[in-house]
Amino acid sequence: MKVLAIDYDGVIVDSVLDSLFVSHNAYLKLFGNEKRKQFGGKPFTFQNWPTILQKYSKEIEYYRSLRPYIRDAIDYGLIQKLMENGKNIQSQIEFDKYRKTDRFGLEKFYDAFFKERKKLQEEDFEGWLSLEPPYEEAIKGIRKFVKEGIKVMVATSNRTEFIFQVFHPRYYDIPVKYEDILDFNFGEDKSKQIQYIHEKFKVNLKDIYFMDDQLAHLEQTRSLGISVFLAGWSYATIQQKGRAKIEGIPVINRSEDFYSILKEHMNRRLKYH
Repeated sequence: MKVLAIDYDGVIVDSVLDSLFVSHNAYLKLFGNEKRKQFGGKPFTFQNWPTILQKYSKEIEYYRSLRPYIRDAIDYGLIQKLMENGKNIQSQIEFDKYRKTDRFGLEKFYDAFFKERKKLQEEDFEGWLSLEPPYEEAIKGIRKFVKEGIKVMVATSNRTEFIFQVFHPRYYDIPVKYEDILDFNFGEDKSKQIQYIHEKFKVNLKDIYFMDDQLAHLEQTRSLGISVFLAGWSYATIQQKGRAKIEGIPVINRSEDFYSILKEHMNRRLKYH
């Protein structure tokens, strides 16, 4: 048995605009907008969103530049705080250091973030879905692996109920079961999700393949003896890709190559078994 575990945000979809929309509104609700200068200090709506995209393109680009350092939903609030204070972060080390020194009520933000996302989905699910466009080629690859009998699972810091809705045939049509989406309940360290897969399905760790866009998650899990791959088509920085290569972690730069490169690695492992 072989298992392919994949992250959701940054591998299956580009969720930058979704996370910006949701985190901005959640941050405003928690901390008010009296002193908030980012994006005019007003909530985002589907009505004003086109104007926001045009008027604040530089701010959105800066937000996107910080996306590679995200580990879980709490960090979206931290980015809002960084933007508010005009802090310039250029590496994972800097981000993690700031993360440890400025908590600013992050635990409350976590709940507020998912509450706001649920609100948006209930108001206009397809409008919300437009904020996180899919990586079509990666999805095609997932479908191929499922047809070939590969067990595909999702290891994410997102929430199962949100992802499963998106996987419905009406939307992205990804054939992964609800119970095979392992979410934030496992905590920030994704090695816990990998251990769960190993124990539940009695699968050899060498037969588990894990893909994520966050290098830190791959470094956490690689020591278990699994095969890890960096999704280079979304948020990973040049520095992260370079570090991955030095550490011997394969980088897949194009979603078009997702299936072929992973398949090649699986076949190579089979050949030497």
